[in-house]
Amino acid sequence: MPSKRGEEPMPLTDAEAKVLRGMREGAELALHLRQTGRGPYYTLGGRRLSVVTFKALEGRKLIARESGGQTKAVYTLTRAGEEALADWEATRAPNRLLLP
Repeated sequence: MPSKRGEEPMPLTDAEAKVLRGMREGAELALHLRQTGRGPYYTLGGRRLSVVTFKALEGRKLIARESGGQTKAVYTLTRAGEEALADWEATRAPNRLLLP
């Protein structure tokens, strides 16, 4: 997935890889809209997720909105996300993969 300038794609951070692996294994990534006027928050498998990590994945198009309602939107792993995760895993020794 080369960037617009033909550069190599940015490698995944461990946190990003952990999120993508969780999604691949069936964990739901969701955006929750608050009714209080505060900004949204994000969860992966029911646990809070860093806004910075979420925005990095969304900005690089590694995740995409799948469905949404008035208070919650669910995200899916994109083909680019699957490829980035496979590349990340290929560069790790088996004992260096993240533990669940």
